[in-house]
Amino acid sequence: MANKTYFLGCPTPEGFETHFGDEINSGNFFTYIIKGGPGTGKSTLMKRLAAGLSELDPAELYYCSSDPDSLDAILFRDIGVIFVDGTAPHVFEPVYPGARERLLDLGNFWNADALKNNADEIVSLTVENKKLHLRAKRYLGAVCSLNADTAATGEAAMLDEKLDSFAKRLSQKLFPRVCRREGKISLRQITSITPKGVMTQAGALDGCRRYVIGDPYFAVTDALLKNLSTLAAASGYDVIASKNVFLPGCAYEHMVVPELGLAFVSAETANMDGAAKINGLRFYDRDLLRERRRRFLFNSSAKRELSLAAVEALAHAKNVHDDLEKLYISAMDFEAIADLAEQIKEDIGAAFKGGE
Repeated sequence: MANKTYFLGCPTPEGFETHFGDEINSGNFFTYIIKGGPGTGKSTLMKRLAAGLSELDPAELYYCSSDPDSLDAILFRDIGVIFVDGTAPHVFEPVYPGARERLLDLGNFWNADALKNNADEIVSLTVENKKLHLRAKRYLGAVCSLNADTAATGEAAMLDEKLDSFAKRLSQKLFPRVCRREGKISLRQITSITPKGVMTQAGALDGCRRYVIGDPYFAVTDALLKNLSTLAAASGYDVIASKNVFLPGCAYEHMVVPELGLAFVSAETANMDGAAKINGLRFYDRDLLRERRRRFLFNSSAKRELSLAAVEALAHAKNVHDDLEKLYISAMDFEAIADLAEQIKEDIGAAFKGGE
């Protein structure tokens, strides 16, 4: 079975946002919180564990939006174990130490003297990295403001009754009611802005029949997905919803119903060949949209340039972070970390098999 992939969270104008704490606090998992500086092997440790335990339970992989090649967390639902990077900007701390969480401090495996000798460079690079992320956050704030204005235009022109009727018909077709508890709607990040541009985790949608919503005004996408999520949950299905990183608040951009193998995604970030198309424009008053077309075109052009500037700032920050990582990598005992991964893998594997 293929691994499901997500982002741990996403940058917003208010700072990094993640809903992964909902999983940690659910009481369903024992959580290993990994601490350590950049380049100390947190992602590598998780990759070893994901590979080593995959035969027992394929891991859900949560990637870093600041470095989409790096893991920020892995989650094993059957085994009931989470490993998560607990360092800024997504700080996690034990609430029930030893009972539900364990700290893994990779600082135990570094040469402190070597890091002290490079203290000035480490401080300088860390400060520069933070400045670049602040710059990206300001650009993203401007993008969100422009998109919020566009979404307000869409909301004012939205044909609510027509959209609600469509959602009900579609749900009756796709969500056969089952006799059990009401489903749960959980938030996971499927799309994020990254140093490589806007990226969508295709692994979150693998194996799904997909419906792509074309809607440059955002309002129909948000309303339709929230409506469908509620209807799916009422029919007894768990739903995964993903927020739009380019809008303030919690506007929906994608939703997945895993049990039914269904995914609804925004064409703005996940246009997929061969998927069924939903034309969001049919649920707007076209005359009202035409009245504000010039404003919409300005917003679209400006947001495109600002989004590129945000990506550029994140890419520069990633380069600075890479230089910072090199200083830590040279000071690490990675063989000892590999031994730690092997020991944890053996302990978890033995406990899981013993509990079957």
